Amino acid sequence: MNNRVAYALLWLLVAVLIIQGPAWPQVSTPVQRVSGKGKAIIVREQGNDHAYDFSADLKLHEIQDAKLLFQNRANGQLFLVIDVIGPSTGGGNGYCGAGQEEYLIWQVLDSKWGQENHKVELIASCFVTIDSSADSEPYEISQGKLTAEFINYRDKVTETLIYDSTKPEKAWTIQREPMPASPQH
Repeated sequence: MNNRVAYALLWLLVAVLIIQGPAWPQVSTPVQRVSGKGKAIIVREQGNDHAYDFSADLKLHEIQDAKLLFQNRANGQLFLVIDVIGPSTGGGNGYCGAGQEEYLIWQVLDSKWGQENHKVELIASCFVTIDSSADSEPYEISQGKLTAEFINYRDKVTETLIYDSTKPEKAWTIQREPMPASPQH
């Protein structure tokens, strides 16, 4: 191949990358950020905010922090997994006055940003007495999988939630095991 042909092909490749380059991130990761307001999740994409009310699902005072953990497209839908933390009460003294509630939200959005489906799971709670079985974070993310292990003292079960981002349409699975009986003295 002579130099003129190679040079022309190189410029053609650069032109294609310039034209297609900016569209790729918008397609693969359309959500710029998530936040919370009251008990609503605000999803921002391309400068537009979309609000989704979770007041029926979230038993907390208000969303203090919302973190997008996963966003995947499949079958014309957008699948999000969001970590939500907020104070148990409005503050002050008394039971859970300084406590927090933490949820994972799996959300399915259609191409017009309408919510098609969702799941909400409480993974840490002052009200229900749910604690992480680990000493640090309530979940771990490794190789596209989220694993949350927590102990529900109210129901006396150990729960393991598993989400696989390569199969976002399957949501998550939860395994529940009875807590081991404490030894009697």
